[in-house]
Amino acid sequence: MAEFDFKKLKTSELVMLGGALAVFIGTFLTWYKAEAKGLGFSASDTVNGFHYFLQGTIPWILAIAIAAAIIIRTFFPDVKLPDPLGPVSWAQGYLIAAGLAAVLILSRLIFGESGNDFVDVTRGIGMYLSSLGGIALAVGAYLKFQANEEAGTASGPPTAF
Repeated sequence: MAEFDFKKLKTSELVMLGGALAVFIGTFLTWYKAEAKGLGFSASDTVNGFHYFLQGTIPWILAIAIAAAIIIRTFFPDVKLPDPLGPVSWAQGYLIAAGLAAVLILSRLIFGESGNDFVDVTRGIGMYLSSLGGIALAVGAYLKFQANEEAGTASGPPTAF
């Protein structure tokens, strides 16, 4: 049985776990709300992150994978995961996955949905929460990569012989 001592987690891993949680929850919440008005009627509809496979579902899966890898590697040392992940280290893998998730979510936030004279489209709380989560994932992954925590030493310029 694994002991869940959160002191084992590094700051970068806590930031990534928080970001993954925000993406996880935000994807279920409203991303966009559309309201149609005119000619004596009014209708509205909402969509969540799963409505957008590339910019919602894929980042959701990446966030879960990052969180699962961090939890397994920290709290279940008996589970054998590849080390390194082929040609990349775990820190690089986190950075690639988190960066991709953040770019995909932020592209949906920036380019969004558009309305017209009869339809008003607004962003929902889920879009903002997922965006902040994606940014936190990427920042945490960058901090982990920058600290070179896998090797146990700080990264820096190469030393001369």
